[in-house]
Amino acid sequence: MHTSFLSFLNRHARTILAGGIFAGLALPGLAALLRPLVEAAVVASLSLSLLRIDWPCVMAWGRRPLRAAAALGWILLLAPALTLGAVTLLGLPPELSVVLVFAAAAPPVTVAPAFALLLGLDAALALVMLVAGTAILPLTLLAVAFWLLDLQLTVGLGPFLLRVAVYIVLPFAISGAARRFTARGWLDARATEINGLIVMALVVFAIAIMDGVTARLLADPWTVAGFTAAAFILNMVLQVIGAAAFFWLGWRGALTMGLASGYRNMAIMLVLTVGMAGPDMWLYVAIAQFPIFVMPMLTNPLYRRLLPAGA
Repeated sequence: MHTSFLSFLNRHARTILAGGIFAGLALPGLAALLRPLVEAAVVASLSLSLLRIDWPCVMAWGRRPLRAAAALGWILLLAPALTLGAVTLLGLPPELSVVLVFAAAAPPVTVAPAFALLLGLDAALALVMLVAGTAILPLTLLAVAFWLLDLQLTVGLGPFLLRVAVYIVLPFAISGAARRFTARGWLDARATEINGLIVMALVVFAIAIMDGVTARLLADPWTVAGFTAAAFILNMVLQVIGAAAFFWLGWRGALTMGLASGYRNMAIMLVLTVGMAGPDMWLYVAIAQFPIFVMPMLTNPLYRRLLPAGA
């Protein structure tokens, strides 16, 4: 693929990603056509991101278990507790309240390292939160469902492990094979092209995940509008609180924790909640992609101001 095209995608990644979501809404036929590629796009984006990860930084987090535990405790336990308090205080409908608490209890979205790379954040930290958060999710989700929501949740361990294998283990295997059969210098020299390929994979995902949302929007616009507002507010509030809580990691680490806090993997929650969150969970999973793909364009100027040059 032509290098200049991939460089163009890398330079305008934030705008292109936001455009992907709206393209999926405006072109429902295209969204339906690309829908079978959702899983492949997720695997491709994470596999490519792993080629750009600073692995010594990942290993460094393994030597700081208390820091990692604090970060995971915030993302998987404290965030849903605060969300429950907020939705209770606001008196939101029970169905939406349950969905929002489950959203706040989800691990970081699978493409979090890809977004971290594109925004100049700490992709290694995003990867640690993604992998560790996904691994312990069955335990923390049971605690959230029982203690916070008073739900008897039966975790579908088999489907969960299958999704972990597909979305986490497979990308590690692919990137490991690529590193084994290519020179490290060769990959480093093509960082821009790899970023461009990441953008392509994310755009495919952004368009495809909108399949069915246009029809729901036309049939029930007020519900879609309410869910969209809730998704944006939850994303932004969790980002702000997450970044503020980890200010001691420095701007880059704090903003990465903000990203991991706001960008949550709702798809895997569909498997684990096994319908306990109600039919609106399906709609929210799609709607939650709006802030995930639009917020990078809105927050990039802030990141450029706060982060050191070259990040």
